[in-house]
Amino acid sequence: MPDNHAHNKPVSPELIRRYLAGELDDKAMHALEKQALDDPFLAAALEGYTAHEPDQSAHLADLQNRLEQRVNREKGKVRLLYYRWASAAAILLVLGLSFLWINHLELTRQKDIAKVTTTESTAPNIQDSTAALPPAAGEPASGKQAAASSGSTAVAKKPAPAAGTPPPALAGAPAKKDAVQPPNALLPEKSEKEAGEAAAIVQATPGLRATTAPRAARTMRTDTVAALQDNAGQYQGYYNNSNAAARADDVRKRVMVAKERTPEEKLKATTLLAPAARNVVVLGSSTAEGVGPKSKDSTWVSLLRKYLQEKNPQATVTNLAKGGFTSYRILPDDVHTPFLKPDPDREHNITKALALHPDVIIINMPSNDITAGYSLKEYQRNLDAVMEAARRQHVTCYITTTQPRNTDADKRKELLQMRDYIIRRYPNSYIDCWEGLSTPDGSIIPKYNSGDGVHLNGLGHQLMFERIKAKIN
Repeated sequence: MPDNHAHNKPVSPELIRRYLAGELDDKAMHALEKQALDDPFLAAALEGYTAHEPDQSAHLADLQNRLEQRVNREKGKVRLLYYRWASAAAILLVLGLSFLWINHLELTRQKDIAKVTTTESTAPNIQDSTAALPPAAGEPASGKQAAASSGSTAVAKKPAPAAGTPPPALAGAPAKKDAVQPPNALLPEKSEKEAGEAAAIVQATPGLRATTAPRAARTMRTDTVAALQDNAGQYQGYYNNSNAAARADDVRKRVMVAKERTPEEKLKATTLLAPAARNVVVLGSSTAEGVGPKSKDSTWVSLLRKYLQEKNPQATVTNLAKGGFTSYRILPDDVHTPFLKPDPDREHNITKALALHPDVIIINMPSNDITAGYSLKEYQRNLDAVMEAARRQHVTCYITTTQPRNTDADKRKELLQMRDYIIRRYPNSYIDCWEGLSTPDGSIIPKYNSGDGVHLNGLGHQLMFERIKAKIN
């Protein structure tokens, strides 16, 4: 049986919509209607589309509007919940700070009370001492004063200490020539009459030391109170002055001994005071290996070795640098490098350096990674891995910045970017080997160029040495 639908063209929903909306021309409408007569499925589709409006944009807009309203309500609930939590956190913060502040005030008050209590327990009772003073001329004596005056005659008189006598606790100590005398030694002597009056007051006031300045009987009451308050301070001052004099005498003796040393003893003392032996290991490429200067003694590594060994003959500088090295070659042994990238050199990498138990490691990788075509990310990742390996072993590790090089502009720009990264990444460990060696465009300043546009000459290595020395010191 022949298939009547074999030659029917597929009808899209868009064509049906245009037909129902009257947007097709007569010929197209006739062709669609004729096809619907032969195709019952198309006829059913037309009938179904006819039952609904061809343009549903109004319904879609309504659905979108209702959806936005619902989402806004949810956002409002979330925002309200956030404000509630923020308010609660702020209240807790204020309460916590208030508690800390109140606690601080309470501790301060207790300390002040302790200080006052200590002062009161140290000083004699001023009120009782003042009550024991004799009345001034022409004033009647009170009952308490009369009793104190009569009772004082029955007490054995204790001789007043002479001017300049140290406290009793120091009486048996040998006198020092430079010791500072107590404050009473500086006061003028009294007349016999005034001395007798002062002695009577001291006898009537237990714990009160005699004052040696001439005073009238009326003014001695105020002076006696002040003397009571200064009593404890004079003992402390005497001890402090005695200790200061002893320390000064000890320093003078040490200076005299140092002056009397022989040249051999002075050399031995200098060696003992020198810093501990330094074991420095250098990782790097051709610059650290010594390429550039005309003499090997002019390389920065040789200059550093000479400098350290002059200070301490036991110091060592081990140079593991190799010409042509990139940062991949100094990675730790256990690092797996990407495909087609060089593997770590086990005799010249960070693992080998740490095996030498160094005090300091210096990394000098000036420019080979950039000229080899490695990305900045690779360069940075490799140097970070090396620095981290040293950090895990608690070994001080310094890293030089990149150095200028006479190459194309794009590579010079990358060298400058890498220099900035090292400075930012290691602010306390970097050694600047760019500033003062580079022209504004990143090339080597001619007076520091060894002639190949890649390596620094002896002057350049001298400048590097000075900066590395400053960092190590």
